[in-house]
Amino acid sequence: MCGIFSAGMSFAMNAAKPMHEAAAALGVDPLYVALPSYVVIMGGGAIINLGFCFIRLAKVKDLSLKADFSLAKPLIIHNLLLSALGGLMWYLQFFFYAWGHARIPAQYDYISWMLHMSFYVLCGGIVGLVLKEWNNAGRRPVTVLSLGCVVIIVAANIVGIGMAN
Repeated sequence: MCGIFSAGMSFAMNAAKPMHEAAAALGVDPLYVALPSYVVIMGGGAIINLGFCFIRLAKVKDLSLKADFSLAKPLIIHNLLLSALGGLMWYLQFFFYAWGHARIPAQYDYISWMLHMSFYVLCGGIVGLVLKEWNNAGRRPVTVLSLGCVVIIVAANIVGIGMAN
C-alpha cells in the first residue's frame, strides 16, 4: 500500500511541474518553486485521509472519538503532541526533498525520488537497529538489514559520483 501511495506522490510531483515553472517565472527562488504545489497535492491527500477516517468510524463500532477523548488529559495531550510532531516531520521531508531536487540536474530528476525513498528505508533500518527493535529477530534478519543499509549507502554514493561526472 505504501509503495502505491509513494508512487502516487511521485506522479503528483511530476504532474505539478507546470506549477513549478509558473512559480519560477514569478521569480521564486529555485529552492522553493515546488512548495506551492504541495498545497494542492497534500490537500487532496488530506481530504482522502479524512474521508477514510470517517468511513472507518462509521463501519467499525469499536472506534469512538468519545472513548478516545475520555482518556486521561495528559495522555491525550501527549498523543496530540506526538501526532503534531509526526505530521510536521512528514511535511518537512518534502521541503528537504524539494531543496535536494532543485540541486539535481534536469536530466537526472528521476533520481531524486529514488534517493528520497532510499533515505526512508535507510533511516528506518538504522533507527530500528539503534532502538534494538530487531534484538529478538535473530542474527540472519539483522545481518540482512545491515547489509541492506550498506547497499543503500553505497548505491547513493554511486549515484552521487555519477551525477558529479
